Parts: sequence; structure tokens; C-alpha cells
Amino acid sequence: MPSPSNAGPYPQDEPAKAGAYSVNQWGSHPDAGNDDCFTGEDFLTREEAEAAFDKEVHDCYVMYIELDGPDVHEVRRNPHYSRRQIALDEAAERSERAMQAGMAFGCQGYNEEMGYD
Repeated sequence: MPSPSNAGPYPQDEPAKAGAYSVNQWGSHPDAGNDDCFTGEDFLTREEAEAAFDKEVHDCYVMYIELDGPDVHEVRRNPHYSRRQIALDEAAERSERAMQAGMAFGCQGYNEEMGYD
């Protein structure tokens, strides 16, 4: 039975390596203090994390990609981020919600959802 000071998957003299490096996708700059990290992935080595960091991200909602670890902190802007596409998607979603409200509650439901009343 391991002693309490040595409990865990790693020996005491070996630091825990799981998730030492991470690549995260953000909706705003990660150093801005916002809590809008969309997703992240952990890596054991810096090389694996750098390879993931360098991959192209096609999601237009992801503004920044961050590589973070014990000896590295890099942030890059996603070239596929598009405020215009986000605005178009939000308008389409709003229109769809309004059409559904109109089917359920008639013209008044549609107008309320679109903000016309």
C-alpha cells in the first residue's frame, strides 16, 4: 500500500506529466481575463502540443489558439475567424426561432421573437 505522501500514479520524485501542455481555442484573447475557452486538449510533450497548435483551425467562431505549458505560452489569431459569418449565423438562428414562434403562437409570437413588438 503506498504511503500518503507517495500516493498517486507517479512516483514522488517524478512530476505528473499528464496534461503538461495544452492547446486551447478561445473566443477572445486568453490573456483578457474572459472565461470563453471553447475547448482544449492536453499533451504529454511540447512537440505534440506544438504540432496541434500549428494545425489549421477552420472554425470561424474560434478567435485565438493558445499553446500553454510549463516553459511556453504562445497565442495566435485564427485566420478563419469571421465576425461576419457569426453575425449571419446568429441572424439565421433568430429567424428560425421567430418562424417556430410564429407557427406556435401566430403573428404575435413571430413579432415578439423578432423584437417588432
